[in-house]
Amino acid sequence: MSKKLEDIHKRHAIIKSIISSQEIYNQTQLVKVLKHNGIKVTQATLSRDLTELGVGRVPTAKGATYKINAMGEEPSLKLHVADEIVSVISNESLVVIKTLQGRAQGVALFLDKSILTESIGTLAGDDTVIAIPRSTKTIEKTINQLKNILGIK
Repeated sequence: MSKKLEDIHKRHAIIKSIISSQEIYNQTQLVKVLKHNGIKVTQATLSRDLTELGVGRVPTAKGATYKINAMGEEPSLKLHVADEIVSVISNESLVVIKTLQGRAQGVALFLDKSILTESIGTLAGDDTVIAIPRSTKTIEKTINQLKNILGIK
């Protein structure tokens, strides 16, 4: 195994350990905890690691925290994601999903991991996700697919 691959496996193991043992609310906090554990990582690398590990943000009483998704947790995660959606609106070219404050990135990650046949991708801010349809001619179909994936009416 190459040194680089060993480093990735070691970093992934430490990230899983940290997320499993304490409440992590954002990537900045996780970067600091990793640094304290001797791991220097960029935000871009950390985002990639979290995606590879299946880490998502789950709402708690204290705010959304990172959790590692176990196999078969998708349906319960879908129920939580639906609770984070405020509205879904569109114009002629984009679909805008308004979320609770601080929840947009988790919703976008959930959508990106889903099979989006009608959308080419998402872009997330703090409380807004923009979903980009494959075609402006299929906005309604895109909205319906997004609502179905998100578990909302």
